[in-house]
Amino acid sequence: MAPAATISFFGTGSGFPSGDRFFSSCLLRFRGLHLLIDAGEPCVHLLENRGSLLRDIDAVLITHGHVDHIGGLPALLQGCMLRERTKPLPIYLPLEMIAPVRAWIDALYLTEEGLGFAVIWHPWLNGEKVEIQGTLTVTPKRNLHLEQCYHPLPRADMARPCDSFSLEIVAGDFCVFFSGDLSSARDLVTLLPTSSKTDAKSVTVLICELSHFSAEELAEVLREASVETLCLVHLSEEYAESRSSLQLQMEELLPEIKDVLIPEDGESLDF
Repeated sequence: MAPAATISFFGTGSGFPSGDRFFSSCLLRFRGLHLLIDAGEPCVHLLENRGSLLRDIDAVLITHGHVDHIGGLPALLQGCMLRERTKPLPIYLPLEMIAPVRAWIDALYLTEEGLGFAVIWHPWLNGEKVEIQGTLTVTPKRNLHLEQCYHPLPRADMARPCDSFSLEIVAGDFCVFFSGDLSSARDLVTLLPTSSKTDAKSVTVLICELSHFSAEELAEVLREASVETLCLVHLSEEYAESRSSLQLQMEELLPEIKDVLIPEDGESLDF
């Protein structure tokens, strides 16, 4: 039987430069629909390696504006242009990022009119479901990651919006939840369904970062969550160097979760 969905992990690295891990980017394939979740570089090359995806991907979903999640977007658009894409490309992202990203594209000597295809910019609205081609829904859920990272910086503009989202993608009984980056594991308490809520849809697969908090903190939160499979990505440098022991540790801490996986860059998993 064909899998309900396939997730290809293009980049699983943290924000630190790495010689063997790329920045954040995943491709979700579901019933002929292809969604790129985050556009950390070098996502354009990884899409190119998979046939005609530069011409065919259906939407790009950006969780937040940190460079390791959005830095590959101009190259992606240029690659789509050079591969003569004509199909419109919807891009969903935080509202405050739209004008700067469009200015960035213009500053790189590209024009939206010259791309050869329409770019349709959609701002996320916290908690508001977006239906994509009648196949699935995406619900952006705001977390506190950007506030925690940006506000302590020297000369930070405290009035500037700091929207960072986790994404819940649902189609029928299938639910994949992308944590994006979080301020702490506690962000997930209000974002994920819990086993005590009998009417809540369980998460088929949780794609969760492990860079801004400890494995123990994450496990404490997930013990109450209704999650079938856990994929750990965006690992801190410490955890990236001890992947096998990390997997064993999480399996011991979370025996109620069916599978705990730590995908490699380039790995595809069927669900």
